[in-house]
Amino acid sequence: MMKILSKLVIGAAGLLAIASCTKNQIDYGEVEKLTGDETLLKINNVSMYYNNRSAIFKINGKRVSGLLTARSPFPGGGYNTGGDSKPDFLSVPSGDVNLSVVLPKKKDDGTDSLVLYNTTLNLTAGKRYSVHLTDTAAATKSLLTEENFTMPDSTVVRYRFVNLMPNVAAVDVYYGVTLATPTKPSVDSLILSNVPFMQMTPEFKLKAGGLTAGGVLGSWKVRPAGAANTTATVLASYSSASTVLDRRVYTAFACGYSGKTTAAQKPYISFYLVR
Repeated sequence: MMKILSKLVIGAAGLLAIASCTKNQIDYGEVEKLTGDETLLKINNVSMYYNNRSAIFKINGKRVSGLLTARSPFPGGGYNTGGDSKPDFLSVPSGDVNLSVVLPKKKDDGTDSLVLYNTTLNLTAGKRYSVHLTDTAAATKSLLTEENFTMPDSTVVRYRFVNLMPNVAAVDVYYGVTLATPTKPSVDSLILSNVPFMQMTPEFKLKAGGLTAGGVLGSWKVRPAGAANTTATVLASYSSASTVLDRRVYTAFACGYSGKTTAAQKPYISFYLVR
């Protein structure tokens, strides 16, 4: 009996030794490693319906997201948006890729109740893209832009801006003092002028830290192109108490409808993180 017990103890010890050697191995299921040659895509949907409806994104007929409201860049979220604030992108096929925005059935069985928008994107292997969706129903439009993943130099942040406001032909973008301070033209600076609807600007850089030269927290403002630099002309604004770290890459975008006041459709200026 003692010999049997001894053998059992030795066997158990052996199993523990084997387990200790493999305890750090985690099974993640089927994993496909990225090589750097994949095509990457972010979906920036600002089709702002009055009822703030939640929709699902599909790539080539397959769901790639859960239910998301407008102004929730996917994947990754952003600032003054829904979702997180991460520089995430989807890995997608190259070539002609179908993107659809759909509403599921009330009792979701995996099929679509309504297709809100459908388009074909031509994507080149190894490149990084964002697709911007704006306006609603039959007027919905998309803009495909290529992203630059290179990191900017230290002390600076790199931006691009896109005007996605359907009823504003062109906008000016200012950066200056906090919203609580009366507008001062000396520090409320025009940084982008006459940006047309559905157009992405070239890259521009600002110092990291989020502070203006006057030492006050900076804010962004969007005005109609050519409008006076006054508080009354501001369509949308954004400021944050957070410090903007250097060597980051952002896309800023204006969305919503001039004249609307509800949260679902009013104008916003928002950001998503590219790098």
